[in-house]
Amino acid sequence: MREIFDEIDNIKNSIESIQDEKYKELFNQISNLLINLSDKVEEVIVKQESLEENVGYIGEDLTDIQDELFEEVTFEDLMDIEDEYIEISCKCCGKPLFVEKDALNKNNNIPCPFCNNKAN
Repeated sequence: MREIFDEIDNIKNSIESIQDEKYKELFNQISNLLINLSDKVEEVIVKQESLEENVGYIGEDLTDIQDELFEEVTFEDLMDIEDEYIEISCKCCGKPLFVEKDALNKNNNIPCPFCNNKAN
């Protein structure tokens, strides 16, 4: 970007040497437009670099989450999970629900996520 700003400065210096005021004003307006466009381009570049960095961080976070989600589970872990949950059918819509045994024993009012009625 520094090179572009240097070129614009060179153009401004050349414009200063123009004798005809009509052309000089026109070229000054064009020069100011180029400066404004260059500033916007520089702003976009900075924002793009920031976005690229953030996307990199998000990618790393997703990789960590994926590693946690798909880590190996032993048969014992699966059996423990199976022992903790029980399958019931909603008495209103008949869809199957998996509910923790403790929640079923402690709570008589289990809401169905499908029909929003009492499931048991």
